[in-house]
Amino acid sequence: MAVLGIDKLVFGVEDMKAAHKFYKDFGLKKVRETATYGLYRTVNQAEIEVYPVKAKHLPKPIQSGPTLRELVWGVDSKASLKAIAAEMKKDREVIIDKDGTVHTTDPIGLGIAFRLTQRVPLERKVIPMNSPELVSRIDERAIYYKSATPLIIGHVVLNVPDLQAQQDFYIKRLGFHLTDIYRGRGVFLRTQARAGHHQLFLLEDDKPSLNHVGFGVRDINEMLGGGYKMQKAGWPIAVGPGRHVVSSCYFWYMKSPVGGPNEYFCDEDYCTENWKPRVYDPAPETFAEWLLPKGIVGKRPQPPTRTKKDMGKKPKAKKAA
Repeated sequence: MAVLGIDKLVFGVEDMKAAHKFYKDFGLKKVRETATYGLYRTVNQAEIEVYPVKAKHLPKPIQSGPTLRELVWGVDSKASLKAIAAEMKKDREVIIDKDGTVHTTDPIGLGIAFRLTQRVPLERKVIPMNSPELVSRIDERAIYYKSATPLIIGHVVLNVPDLQAQQDFYIKRLGFHLTDIYRGRGVFLRTQARAGHHQLFLLEDDKPSLNHVGFGVRDINEMLGGGYKMQKAGWPIAVGPGRHVVSSCYFWYMKSPVGGPNEYFCDEDYCTENWKPRVYDPAPETFAEWLLPKGIVGKRPQPPTRTKKDMGKKPKAKKAA
């Protein structure tokens, strides 16, 4: 069974207008919006769907109010879908759509689904950065971002009452890999041996709930541009910007109307079969190397006119005298 990553998140929300505005400000591509529906996509075509919290077709919520109602994982083949369906049918109800999408629930009752992935490969781009040891950007100014355009839905973080049961379900039954551990508190899991640091982070808590959702962007400069825009648009900051210790990534969390903070992140660790899980003691210093608790205070200065559209452009050759 080859689960590749997050293909879609489905939310039930109390304020559809606020959800529409949030995701457009956040930088997702609007595909469709109505009074009772919203569809948005990242650059790699991962999807966010929003419905009114009382929509009858949604899976049962794991908490009151707006929250994640279904987490849809992308898989590599019809054979994987068939294998997952067979495994899930051993002890839980399974519904299979005409297109083969498999719907069920995980141990906390969260709706989960599996479909042939609809995400597309990202174009490989190298954003040049300079250091005293390696000069990559020559006769070019740096790129400045006035907003962010999320590339991927990178991870979901869940609060769970029985950490061991939840961990065993995803590792033993769906083939996820253990990346790192918060001692007695949580586990970081990735879908494949070769993948970003985590696509699922489980934190032990008294009741099940959505903790947050992370969206990957190109670099810290785009993360800062997106965060500045969200501040200017009036969205409250949950925490950040800052840098995590465990996954190495930079982060900035915004409070959202969909039930949990949404995070911009970049520069996370990439793991292979050679990665060795490490155990960390939960503490402020293991959560973040550094952070700003309430965004960046003050008016943002206007950057030069060069933007991300200039990426890759070479300086014009001077005419011979």
